[in-house]
Amino acid sequence: MNQRRSNVRVLLPRLSVFQAIFLLFFLVSTAISRGEEPVRLERKKLAGIWANVVTVDLNDPRVSLTPVVTEPGDHRTFMSLLKWGYRPGAPIEKARLVAAINGTFFDPPSATVICNLVARGRLLTEGTVGNTLIVNRSNQANLALTAGRAGRHLRLDDAHFAVSAGPTLVLGGEVMLDPSSEGFSDPGLFRLARRSAVGITAHNKLVLVTVNTPVSLLRLAWMMQDLNCTDALNLDGGSSTGLYYKGRMLSQPKRLLTNLIAVHVRHEIPAEAPVQADPAGLVPPEALLLP
Repeated sequence: MNQRRSNVRVLLPRLSVFQAIFLLFFLVSTAISRGEEPVRLERKKLAGIWANVVTVDLNDPRVSLTPVVTEPGDHRTFMSLLKWGYRPGAPIEKARLVAAINGTFFDPPSATVICNLVARGRLLTEGTVGNTLIVNRSNQANLALTAGRAGRHLRLDDAHFAVSAGPTLVLGGEVMLDPSSEGFSDPGLFRLARRSAVGITAHNKLVLVTVNTPVSLLRLAWMMQDLNCTDALNLDGGSSTGLYYKGRMLSQPKRLLTNLIAVHVRHEIPAEAPVQADPAGLVPPEALLLP
């Protein structure tokens, strides 16, 4: 384990559960009423390297994460996958796709995803390498240490979205790099390369990051630390590195892909109206790719 920054404890006034819930509801309601975007893009210099950073506010109930995958044995360009891929559980009522990043690892010859992907409690693909980012049905994110365990043996029923990847870059706010313990041994993973990563902050915000300049895993971990991530995972970078935001490709993959992580944002919906999702994943692309 490499420690770049020690944890700092901050003492805050104690709030009752009721006060905390009321404060969270007030902040989210205020943001929605002001029309603030829950997904935003920034170009940031992190650990000395420029990166594309998409920040997703999971506290906003309009936000939804969805895996996008090809049919077994198939692989596509990023945009073809984004338009025509299988996206179970994606919101379809007054929703738009805002951002997407390349997903987890797959075997190129067979186009088989080798890590866990979950949508609405359903295990789409399975593997044992890496740890798992889970976003539950209340949009709360956490990192589960699942390396060595197949998806069928994990408790993922409450997962609205989950993806296994790695190696883990940041754990508990500290740099954490132990690839072999998570099942990673491919030497190509440890060379300088373009990178993509996903992280979560203490305030339940998700960050999607791509780096077009070749960097090491350690440098990438420092970059995620600079974004105040409490936990972060390396995604399938290198030639798979891809990032889409509001109609623009900010990082262009150099090979065909099998899976993406998509971010949808619903427009305001009356509280009494249930959120609808397409169980078959057959969402009209023209309804999703609005700027």
